[in-house]
Amino acid sequence: MSADPSTGRPAPSGQRIVLGSVLALLLAIGVVLLIARAAGFSEVREEIADADTRWFPICLVAQIAALAGYAAVYREAFRWRGGPEVGAGLSAHVMLAGIGATRVVVGGGAGALALTYWCFRRARFGTREALVRVLGLNTLFYVLFGIGAWIAALLATLGVRADAPAGLTGPWLAVVPFCFAGAWFVTRPGRLEALTSPGGSFLRRALSYAVAGTAWVRDVLPDPEGRRALAASGVYWAGNLACLWAALHSVGQTLSLPELVLAFATGHVATILPLPLGGVGGVDAALTYALTVFAVPLAPALVAVAVFRLFAFWAPTIPALAALVLLPRAARGLERSGLART
Repeated sequence: MSADPSTGRPAPSGQRIVLGSVLALLLAIGVVLLIARAAGFSEVREEIADADTRWFPICLVAQIAALAGYAAVYREAFRWRGGPEVGAGLSAHVMLAGIGATRVVVGGGAGALALTYWCFRRARFGTREALVRVLGLNTLFYVLFGIGAWIAALLATLGVRADAPAGLTGPWLAVVPFCFAGAWFVTRPGRLEALTSPGGSFLRRALSYAVAGTAWVRDVLPDPEGRRALAASGVYWAGNLACLWAALHSVGQTLSLPELVLAFATGHVATILPLPLGGVGGVDAALTYALTVFAVPLAPALVAVAVFRLFAFWAPTIPALAALVLLPRAARGLERSGLART
């Protein structure tokens, strides 16, 4: 990382960006080749040759809608309760730069959080408020994701339009309610104040910020801005599901909605884990495995995942890296928005 003197931020150098992109590409190719070997190279070649490219425009439109929803979540997080009015273009720039950070930083998720925090600070938020909003934004983003995965797991367990092993549905049925119950418990009046009091060890302060971010979500949701942000996150998840649905149709496969949600959620978990370079490789493998659980043969599952990842991961990479390089321009816009607020 090299210091950018014009902004005072740690900015990835051009060499780091190129190196990160090449490593991500090589890792993805390596994982795909390993899965293709297991499926049979001849079968995979046949699936590629027979793929119906008429579904690809649907994948593209679905991903554009998903990214627009993602940017809208950022915009609402900035503007809530008198925050700066950040336009659609600027919020999209910040969102894409965060995606770019996941592509070139080894700890991609942490890199995106750090970059988003830096952007909130540029918009004149205080240190604590910026960190709380960033953590809250990411927590809010997964509310509908968790609810959707839990409902899909429940339907699969009951045999309603889906059939999945307990090893796949059980973790969702247990973990999601545990997370929601834990969030309710730590944000209760009285307990919240005790858990978010400043000071203490590093772990104590980290817990304080995590609880404060969770409480931010609780406070945001009753407001119109919060409901708009929640709806925008729903657009993001729906866009990704539509992209995967179209990718499956391109290889002649189809799943019910609960099966589609479960497969997507299981594959997406790899992006939440602290894997390098945005979970590339891990997501491809996890999602391919999840599709085979629902009786999609390995070869078409691999090709469908490759199509999905082409539009969901690789297509946004070039604009995301461009947004990362041009982050100083976004910083100036954020500073102007922050000054207008004050």
